[in-house]
Parts: sequence; structure tokens; C-alpha cells
Amino acid sequence: MGFLTPNASGEHAVLKTYTLQQLAQIRTTVVGLSDEQAHSTPTASTLNLTGLVRHAGEVAVFWSGAAAAAPNTPTFPDGFEDNDMETLMANAESLEDTLAYFDRCVALATEQIDAATDLSALVPVPQAPWFPAELTHWEARWALAHIATEVARHTGHADIIRESIDGKGSYELNDLADAER
Repeated sequence: MGFLTPNASGEHAVLKTYTLQQLAQIRTTVVGLSDEQAHSTPTASTLNLTGLVRHAGEVAVFWSGAAAAAPNTPTFPDGFEDNDMETLMANAESLEDTLAYFDRCVALATEQIDAATDLSALVPVPQAPWFPAELTHWEARWALAHIATEVARHTGHADIIRESIDGKGSYELNDLADAER
């Protein structure tokens, strides 16, 4: 049951385990697809699978970096991006290149999560119109939990898109992903 989050002990290990499990889940949504299918928008939404996978990777890099850098402001390392959703959905890179980028994001996020040992450290809230102006900081534990919740939300989007493409759901996709390993 690939979609079941493995057991973990301790707050830091639980946050890491949930994050990595959700990142693995969004990756399964593109198993066996062509570039054309992965870039398609078969629902009323403008979202596509390659854009969602890239976004999930970037979310993981940013917020794990924020937790690791706290109380300093994080930056995206060289070779990693922070794209808006419109740019991500328009990205024409191949699925293979998208997955290579995603896998690099997950590897870096894993390192940064491991480095985020002070879960009470204050993470500065980035400037964005959707964050309240009076909110200045979150704890590092919030940043790590945010990765898992945001990726889970987008994995749900990806599940719907994938089912619209070829009818495959998460149970079957997890089995296919396991068979590829």
C-alpha cells in the first residue's frame, strides 16, 4: 500500500515522513504517461501534471529551506526555481526532464529537512498577497507541515487530472510505480 504513510517516531521524523510520502505520491500520478498526456489539461482547470509535479518540488525546496535557514530568510539555491503557477503550467520540458528536476528537488528538500533540527525556530513569512500583513513568522514545524499539506492538496488535483486522462487511480498507479522500482 504505497499511499499509506510509514510509521515514524518523534515530531521531526513524522514531519519528514509525511512530506516525503506526499512527494512520492504526486510523482506516481505521471507513471506511464507520454509527454503529451503529462502536459494535457483534460479538466476544466488549467492545471497539468508536469506543472503540478514541478510546483510540488519547488514547494518542498522553498519551505524545507525556510525551516533549515530559520531565523534567516531562505533563498532558492542555484539550479532551482520559484515559478508562479502560470509559468509552471506553460513549461514545455519533457516529462523525463520534469522528473529529473523533481527528484533533485526532493533530494535537496530531504537534506534541508534533516538540517531543520530546531522546530521552534522562527521562519520569516514571505511577502505574498495571500499572507496577512501582520503575520511575520511561523515556526519551522509549521513550514515542514505546510510542505506535506500543500503537496497533498496538489496530489489530489493530480489524481483527478490523471483519472481524466486514462482512468487510472491511485491504487493502480502505486502498483505501477512499485513495479518500475
